[in-house]
Amino acid sequence: MRRKIGDRRIRPRFDIVGDLWGTLETVLRLPLRNVSRGGALIHSHVALPSQSVHRLAFQANGQDLSVPVKVTHVDTQVSADGERTYLIGVEFLSVQPALLELIDRWTVLGQGEAAGA
Repeated sequence: MRRKIGDRRIRPRFDIVGDLWGTLETVLRLPLRNVSRGGALIHSHVALPSQSVHRLAFQANGQDLSVPVKVTHVDTQVSADGERTYLIGVEFLSVQPALLELIDRWTVLGQGEAAGA
C-alpha cells in the first residue's frame, strides 16, 4: 500500500459500518461544597447520571488520594441569568484510611473556624 503525500498515518485505518460503542474518560476539577466520612457534595456544570460510579481524587498536603464514588442524587440549580449547574451528592464506596484521616482533619479545622468566628 503506497502512502499519499501528506498522509502521516503509520498504520492502516478501517471504516466502521454501523455503531461501535466506546468510552471516553475525562478529568474535571470540581469544587467540594462539603465532605464527610461517608461522601461529598460536589458543584458541577455537568450532570452525572444517578447511580453511576466514578473516581474522585483529592490532592492535599502533597498527597494524592482517590476513592470510587456512586452518585446518589443530582439537584439542578438555575442562576438568575439562567445558567444551569448541579449539586451532586456522592457516596464513598471504598475509603482508604489516609482519606478518612484527611477528612477528619478537615472536619476539626472547620469546627475550629466556626467556633472562632
